[in-house]
Amino acid sequence: MEALETWEQHARRAYELFDKEGNRPIVIEELASELGLGPSVPLHVVLQDWVRHADGKLSFLGFIKLLHGVSSRSIPKA
Repeated sequence: MEALETWEQHARRAYELFDKEGNRPIVIEELASELGLGPSVPLHVVLQDWVRHADGKLSFLGFIKLLHGVSSRSIPKA
């Protein structure tokens, strides 16, 4: 349990590197810039499984899913 809490703390700190104002979704263009991705990378296609469709931003939950590699393509359909 302690390892999970430690992992979550690290994930929160990593998220906060991109979340400069605190407690807001990450603008994916800011994330791409921090990661050194150029304008030729189709961000919305690459991150479509994790961004919120309403505003195209990445929430903390989406960030966690991104770190874990969870996507709609990796979840078996019933």
